Amino acid sequence: MSIENSQDASTLSPRATQAVRRSLTPRQEAASRDVDRLIRAGRELITQGAPARVADIVTAAGLSNDAFYRYFRSKSDFVDAVVEEGSQRLLNYLRHKMSAAQTPDEALRAGIAAVLNQAVNPEIGAATRNVVAAGGGRSHAPKVREDLEFALADVLAGPIRELGSTDPERDSLATSILLLASMEHLLWRDISTFDADAEVEHIVGYVRRGLAT
Repeated sequence: MSIENSQDASTLSPRATQAVRRSLTPRQEAASRDVDRLIRAGRELITQGAPARVADIVTAAGLSNDAFYRYFRSKSDFVDAVVEEGSQRLLNYLRHKMSAAQTPDEALRAGIAAVLNQAVNPEIGAATRNVVAAGGGRSHAPKVREDLEFALADVLAGPIRELGSTDPERDSLATSILLLASMEHLLWRDISTFDADAEVEHIVGYVRRGLAT
């Protein structure tokens, strides 16, 4: 039987696979650098509320329109990527704050405070408003928002489980949805009209009472 007709003809050997990977690695690294530059430039423009046309983004990134559309299907696709990257930054911030807590109750409070801080901190709140506005809210990118809801729920599940939840998966998801909705609600309120610490304590108490029932 000839090699061409062999059932395994399309299967690359380990050395051949390594050769392919070596040829792709430089291109993958270059693509990663380009995308990182675009995301950073877009995030800077969007969080500052500056114009964020494709021309503005590629100029700030030092790249071309061709490079932009090589990686992103559209401006909307790019904004989704910026919002998603911001979500990852938020989750990393939550993990950092919650890891310093000594008890599950402190961890839950730290997580809730970290999310609401995106709205009640004047500087962060202004940047968050610009990102939310650029992203068009949940109706614009429901999958991006849904992914954040589940990822946030995963971060909150530990302390919620330790606080006695009999259904930590559903309870943490409900808490996640409540938190993100509360954060977006507070984003558009005048911060002089409410007590940020009281808002945190109210939601902590609400969740704790729910877990106790």
